[in-house]
Amino acid sequence: MAAWLAIAGGLAPALAAGDPSPPADRAAARLRVVTAAEEVIVDVALAADGTWELVWTHSVAQVSVRDSFAWRRSMMWLTDHRTPYLDIAGLGHTPGRGELRDDGEGGHWIAGIDLRLAGDVHRFIIGSANAPTTLLHAGRAHDLSASHPGVRARIEVIAP
Repeated sequence: MAAWLAIAGGLAPALAAGDPSPPADRAAARLRVVTAAEEVIVDVALAADGTWELVWTHSVAQVSVRDSFAWRRSMMWLTDHRTPYLDIAGLGHTPGRGELRDDGEGGHWIAGIDLRLAGDVHRFIIGSANAPTTLLHAGRAHDLSASHPGVRARIEVIAP
């Protein structure tokens, strides 16, 4: 079972003792959010634990969803997903892809997904003010919707 660290008001998987991803893998790495037009809207040093979260509001159901990510072994992973409902279009649990748990707040937590993201980037559309998208990293919230609502973007890690 994975160990868990508290980050940004939630939990994220801690790297196991035998994980071959040394801190040097993340030491000089940068976490960036870049628009489809190649405008860099967030550029920060990747936290030592190599984790971050994307919190977004489902535009139809108006519920907050949290996706947790990690940079391990020079690869980007979706590690966890939290949602109050599993029956909203596009949300849910696929058997064999993580473990479905109660999030302790009346919602659902899909833990231990550990899905490597193709191309080591996460592509998404930044929500509007009515369905905001926020990047949580190293104790700081980056409100992406305030300046770039409705814009296609990607999260990437630039490692030396």
